[in-house]
Amino acid sequence: MQIIQEILIVIITSVASLIALFFLTRLGGKRQIAQMSAFDYVNSITIGSIAAEMATNLEQWYRPLTAMIIYGVTVCLVHYCSCKSIKARAFFSGRPTILMENGKIYQEELSKSKIDLNEFLSQARIAGYFDLNEIECALLETSGQISFLPKSENKPATPDDLGIKSDSVSIWYDLVIDGKLMEQNLKISGRERSWLDSQLSRAGIGQLSEVFYAACDKDGNFFACRGK
Repeated sequence: MQIIQEILIVIITSVASLIALFFLTRLGGKRQIAQMSAFDYVNSITIGSIAAEMATNLEQWYRPLTAMIIYGVTVCLVHYCSCKSIKARAFFSGRPTILMENGKIYQEELSKSKIDLNEFLSQARIAGYFDLNEIECALLETSGQISFLPKSENKPATPDDLGIKSDSVSIWYDLVIDGKLMEQNLKISGRERSWLDSQLSRAGIGQLSEVFYAACDKDGNFFACRGK
């Protein structure tokens, strides 16, 4: 009987720690792992460890919960200060670092940033630059990603450069996902259900339940594919 009670307590504390972790994560914003600063990354790991301790600390669960709240509030305060103060932002997140400029790779900056030459070349190739002569500047962002600025003669041509008038662009609206109609999106897109049915019919899809994904834009462009 005691074992069952302990299991129930573990279940309750686990759910409570997950709920607390969820809300604290939401307070931290919607940045991805690649966009986190070192401070954010360390705190996220720490909060996760405390949440795991809370799930198994049956007698003093309030201690890790209090620690989680303190860490979460501290992260929020740091984010607030970073948004309001440039100096605080530079202190907590650091500053971008120039790794390459005017055809010269700064070996000292690579060493300070703990990036070896092979990793730098790999990131350049991933960005589409196999020839370093095409790069005007390479910048290490505070998130750890490297941004590459191509030389003016190597920039992709735009319609404006070619004197071509391009069509206006529009966001796409998800209309059907996994056979379910997104009524709000259909309304926002300015389309009716009859229009959607006619477009699905043209695509050779008879029933809404057969649709895996369908979307349209403001100009009436339509995409749909059938599920398995």
